[in-house]
Amino acid sequence: AHRTWLHDVCRQSVVFDSALDLARCLSAMHADPDVQIVAVKNRLRAMYDARNVSLGYRDVNLLIRFSPSDIGGEFTPLTAACRRLNLHLHVCEVQLLLKSFAELKSAQGHKRYVAFRNARGR
Repeated sequence: AHRTWLHDVCRQSVVFDSALDLARCLSAMHADPDVQIVAVKNRLRAMYDARNVSLGYRDVNLLIRFSPSDIGGEFTPLTAACRRLNLHLHVCEVQLLLKSFAELKSAQGHKRYVAFRNARGR
């Protein structure tokens, strides 16, 4: 597969008790020089049609990669490790979600979503 098509071999969900905590995490990731945010799907925005698109499920879905950067001519240990492992080429999916929506991701809930999505032809 072409590397730009393969995005979620590595996927992680991070669950938050509040929207404020979720927003703080997103801000911290955005500010981190070792993290490059490749794409964002904000399914928490008011205009997102969760009922008809995802059976009520909402999250902030990020595609990220570690981005080696030269700061002052020196690479930090984390950045050096990222470069050595070629992590700057690997795109990971990170799902930021509230606890109430995490409960919808049960095995049974996901099974319903897959059936719903397949019935819609996606």
